[in-house]
Amino acid sequence: MQRVLCVCLGNRSRSPMMQAVLQQHLGPAFQVESAGVGPEAAVFAPANPRSVACMKERGVDLTSHTSRWAGDLDLSQYGWIVCVGREEADKVRTWLGSNSSTVIIVANEQQGGIPDPYELGLPGYRDCLALLDAVMPQIAQQIGWGRR
Repeated sequence: MQRVLCVCLGNRSRSPMMQAVLQQHLGPAFQVESAGVGPEAAVFAPANPRSVACMKERGVDLTSHTSRWAGDLDLSQYGWIVCVGREEADKVRTWLGSNSSTVIIVANEQQGGIPDPYELGLPGYRDCLALLDAVMPQIAQQIGWGRR
């Protein structure tokens, strides 16, 4: 099974939603997971209640999600790592090293990534999900073409 990792800062808002959307696009041949690059991801916290509410509107249950710190993972086990921004991608590149064959993708890179909805309330989370809906099909296609 092909493995994909979705990465944000705290692994409580954007990356769990990205994980769910990308999994739907990639299907069962891929195992999509999520993690955070910030130290706050290491506290094993649940998904942000606004992420949970937003995804519940779509019929996706995030209540069992627990944050993970990407630094605890063997990142070389993932064929692709999809990051919400350049800073997260840079951190992942540092951890992976220059000899890695893992493909790092920044979602919505031309517009600066996927903005953090944390201080924007539920409407901000809905906007974030709409942006994920817009960019994940292209990323899924890119990953599907690059199957290993």
